[in-house]
Amino acid sequence: MLTGIASVTLRHLPYREVINIVKSAGLNGIEWSGDVHCQPGDIALAQEIATATREAGLKIISYGSYYHIGSFEDFDGIIRTALTLDVKTIRVWAKGWLPSKEVSEEDWHNAIKDSKRIADMAKPHGIDIAYEYHDNTLTDSLETTIRLLNETARENIFTYWQPPAGMSVEENLEVLKTLVSMKKLRNIHVFSHDGDDRKPLEAKSENWKRYITEARPADPALLLEFVKDDDPTCLLPDAVFLKTLV
Repeated sequence: MLTGIASVTLRHLPYREVINIVKSAGLNGIEWSGDVHCQPGDIALAQEIATATREAGLKIISYGSYYHIGSFEDFDGIIRTALTLDVKTIRVWAKGWLPSKEVSEEDWHNAIKDSKRIADMAKPHGIDIAYEYHDNTLTDSLETTIRLLNETARENIFTYWQPPAGMSVEENLEVLKTLVSMKKLRNIHVFSHDGDDRKPLEAKSENWKRYITEARPADPALLLEFVKDDDPTCLLPDAVFLKTLV
């Protein structure tokens, strides 16, 4: 499994500093974020970032767009940016910002229709779409994630995973087991939070060992996302522990 970081974790730093920190931490690569570091459609910047990342000996693991399915907004710029970065996975938001149980059937319909649209746009380029698994989206539970994956019915649509708030370890393991069996698990955002309290990753070491054991057959990339106090120095011990998981 590849190890890396979602660049949004260090969103306050220039991209070259992100590259230097990730290289120093001994991680494999970076998921470049579309909200700050590599905005959609800025092809010159994407080429610059791609070159600098690879010259540092790092892999560009994926492109973390902030596209919300159901918006039917322009997706061409996102695809062109992903192609420039030479990634095979674009992460998108599964609508948001409502809990899935509060989303109307009309909004479900639009989210599914738009998912099919962007998946079909990405497929000729060999690019996959992957939902973020997040609270207050259509992928905030196993049941709704399965519904979204099944109703979009596209072979190039997948999902990330991260431990959502309020879920037990056993419930999380069941989600991972199901997504692996469906062959729909792509990457994992890795962090250690208690509510808004960010802790060192090793604080939940036993949980993460179990999660990675369950996810291992899918060979997901493990991406650090957010660290204590947004402090880059806190990333280094988290990276050390992350590497023990693989």
